[in-house]
Amino acid sequence: MARAYPLTDLVKLVRTYGVLAGTSDMERVIAGTLSRDWIAKEVEHLVPLSSLPWQLFQTLRGRDLLAAELFADQDINPETIDSDSLDIGTMGRRKLINTNRLPKLEPIIHASVLTANILLGVRLYGCHGKGMNSISHDLIVASMLQEAYGKANRYSAFSSHDTELVDDTYLRSWFGDDVAELVVSLANYLKVFERAVCNNEPVPQAPSPELATATAAIHAGRLRLNARAAGDKVISFLDTEQRNQLTQLGVDCSVDFPERPFLEEAYALTSTAFSLEGVDHYALREPLSNTLMMAVRDALDDPDKRERLSGRRGKAVHEVHINLPVMEYFVVSEAPNSIEAVHIASLEMMRSLEKGRRKSLSTMAAHAFRISAIAERVLGRALEPLVVTLAMLHDVVEDGSTRVTGYGHSLRKIQFRFGGPIAAMVSELTDSAVQSAGASKANLTLNQPHLLLPQAQYNVGRFTNMTVRATEEEQPYTIAGIVIKLLDTVVSLEEGIRDPELMAGYWRHSGARIYWAERDRGSIVDPLLDRLVIEIKDSVADPRYARRPHHINTVRLRAGSAIIETVLMYQDMYSAQNLAILAHEYRLDEVERSTMISLFNDSNVDDEQFAERVLRGILDDRKLKLSVEEGLIPCVGFTTLFAKDARPDAARCEDTFIAYRHSALKRQEIRRNLRVDTAEKINALAIRQEQVLRVFDRTMGKVAEDDVAHNFQEAG
Repeated sequence: MARAYPLTDLVKLVRTYGVLAGTSDMERVIAGTLSRDWIAKEVEHLVPLSSLPWQLFQTLRGRDLLAAELFADQDINPETIDSDSLDIGTMGRRKLINTNRLPKLEPIIHASVLTANILLGVRLYGCHGKGMNSISHDLIVASMLQEAYGKANRYSAFSSHDTELVDDTYLRSWFGDDVAELVVSLANYLKVFERAVCNNEPVPQAPSPELATATAAIHAGRLRLNARAAGDKVISFLDTEQRNQLTQLGVDCSVDFPERPFLEEAYALTSTAFSLEGVDHYALREPLSNTLMMAVRDALDDPDKRERLSGRRGKAVHEVHINLPVMEYFVVSEAPNSIEAVHIASLEMMRSLEKGRRKSLSTMAAHAFRISAIAERVLGRALEPLVVTLAMLHDVVEDGSTRVTGYGHSLRKIQFRFGGPIAAMVSELTDSAVQSAGASKANLTLNQPHLLLPQAQYNVGRFTNMTVRATEEEQPYTIAGIVIKLLDTVVSLEEGIRDPELMAGYWRHSGARIYWAERDRGSIVDPLLDRLVIEIKDSVADPRYARRPHHINTVRLRAGSAIIETVLMYQDMYSAQNLAILAHEYRLDEVERSTMISLFNDSNVDDEQFAERVLRGILDDRKLKLSVEEGLIPCVGFTTLFAKDARPDAARCEDTFIAYRHSALKRQEIRRNLRVDTAEKINALAIRQEQVLRVFDRTMGKVAEDDVAHNFQEAG
């Protein structure tokens, strides 16, 4: 059921982000829904430059990569690089490349981001610059939801068997009747329109100028994705297995221009949509006709011009984005806490992180969308556009850097586009070169006498001559920074819980996961949780709390309590899965695993008893070494009970695992202190943990079957 607070334009937009992340994140332009094996190959990892396919270096993106890596000390024109004359095998052997720098087929949710920003431009600047209020926020949301309509939302349940379908009933429940009716009306017209264009039949006019404009915006967004795919020539350097998948989907990978049929169809649909009666000219036709449409037409006429479509200054990418009216005219710094700022932030995120894939199933866009969706669910009435804007931008600088995605983003660019205050808030969330900076900043926040509102910490006047730096240790987190940092952790935990088999290498085992949860992310999250707990307890214990100069209002306090509960719940679910992974590594049976998990979470069992019954009892290293011998785990250092570089005969290093248990027991104490340890909530958590274990068992069982089949094929 939908929440009880008002269904505002912001709430509907953020719910749309969540639905798109849950329905369409595994779908790519041209390819459609991809297999999990394909998705696993996209996950971020480091590869030697010399291992990349030679076809990549025949493209503009590939030559850009060579220029950056092999000629970094020269101001060289990438177009002059002849990759065939270079000994890349020797020169690039020691240079490791983040795969997020390599072109990939874009997720189709990017098309929804483009559609929304195109329509927002019409709303603000259409009709000869006067604006077109009839392009409502509901219509923008309904246009975005076209990519999700009729699909299963994977985030509506842990098990794929229980997920909800985004149908008419779902839309009415979560978005209201007006949005639901617009989604259906637009979907029905799009079906008729597309059938007519593809069959060369007369195209019926749209029921209204607004639906005509939405149709044009939707197809323009889709065309831009096809144009980038053609410009990047992604299909040319896919591996054999990926090309076979595309062949099965009807893509002829053997020709020089395999994207051409899709680009032609998308161009025909967009061109026809632009000619519909009622489509706005000033803010839609004109800026896109002179960039996107012209560039695509040139590429179709002369395939050698394909490379002009993409790249840092690509005619169908960069020029399209910067010429959209919302980017050209809207000044975010004058309205930083607005829904318009949210839309523009989503566009900035999408254009900067389009190649980014996380160490899980998620694209960078879906990760930001999911944070926003959980923020809406948890914050309720405390949700503000500024929080969603930060969710969109929190990874842009860190993961949009030259070394990670090749985009070369910076805090200075954020300041230029969004203003000083937002840039400062993004800097809070951007990891610095100093690894301990985040933890130091979190501990400083814990020791503050009061929480800081971003409006007070980052006033506009202060930033006349400001210099923003990533994660300044001497500056505590503001409330907005705390919220995004905690919810970012929740989504990261959720990604690991849902798709453990997609984790690769060290991250697939208990060592990396428990160290990250306890020592890495835990060193930041735990002090922030403690600070929120202090504030909530003070608000109850101090009768004069509301008179404090820096008090937090009731709505935000309630939201803070909900955030704490949410973080604790996901930490406990992640803990349950990590214990299952540890049990798998130690070859425990179901009874042994259940006993270990029970003792791990039992506050009546002290450290000595736990060590005797679990560390020296259930977790027998002889079983672990058998798992290593059989290839179930690469070496003992992959498990949490040994150091990362431990030799087979090394002694255990149990400190992190013991600290991890103490954190689990502390979570129980926090629940007691906040009086949220009711029987109903504890039972609900137990049910969720059981679901996590069932999904893990089913998933890892399938992985084991696939491994056996793969080994059998190799042996044959």
